[in-house]
Amino acid sequence: MPAPPATAVPTAASAPLPPGPLAVYYGPPTPAALGALRAHDRVVVQAGLYRPEDLRSLRRTVRVLGYLSVGEDHPLGEWPCVPGSAAYHLQVNPAWGSVTVDVGHPQWQQVLLERAAQALAHTDGLLLDTLDSADPTGTLALIRTLRAHWPRATLTGNRGFGLLPELAPLLDGVLFEAFSTTHSPSPTLHPPDGMAYTAHWLRELRRYGLPVDALDYADTPELAAAAHARAAAHGLNTFVTDRTLSWPADPCAPEPPNPVVLPGGPPCSYQP
Repeated sequence: MPAPPATAVPTAASAPLPPGPLAVYYGPPTPAALGALRAHDRVVVQAGLYRPEDLRSLRRTVRVLGYLSVGEDHPLGEWPCVPGSAAYHLQVNPAWGSVTVDVGHPQWQQVLLERAAQALAHTDGLLLDTLDSADPTGTLALIRTLRAHWPRATLTGNRGFGLLPELAPLLDGVLFEAFSTTHSPSPTLHPPDGMAYTAHWLRELRRYGLPVDALDYADTPELAAAAHARAAAHGLNTFVTDRTLSWPADPCAPEPPNPVVLPGGPPCSYQP
């Protein structure tokens, strides 16, 4: 596997993870968004969209993780993605306009390490996404390489249940996307079997000693409040957002630092 380019090793990631929810925001770094992000303890952003000075300022008070897709390729900023244009491309994921990849291909390994280095030059760690999209053995090998090259960076995995138990010692925590609600085809609570599924995997993650944060989707205050209530019942923090993850603040957080108006509704006033 190719060696990654040299980059500065983040230092803030060596501190214990703070207790607040993990905010996930993939929108542009507008002044309003940056102000809202500063109210959080931890955030996930698309680091390539930000100026280094904006990330440097944000990191003074917030632990910042850069988004990194491991099992799928997708366009982002200066990263193009034309399906079929790369030797490592496999199938298009129509839900997101991304392309699953051959994680064992040397070109993808090099691309991924370069993207990781670019993000880690200005962040404290990475959110590793699309862990369930590619060959498990190859995906684990890539994550081991990331951990070996950046041992002090915070590595948080999005789900990745099929990679357990080998995945557990490689991560600092897990983001449990769609813990109580799903975004497809529109935001709604999981049916009973879906709730049982997520409760099962939460127990498994905790059995491996992994800190867990939840991420849910909502388009009404009532749905968001239900997601917060179920997360609280399971001892979790959850960050509620829209399908495109374009809200820099959770409009229904128990104590919202910057209330955000939900489409078609007033700011949420839910209190646990």
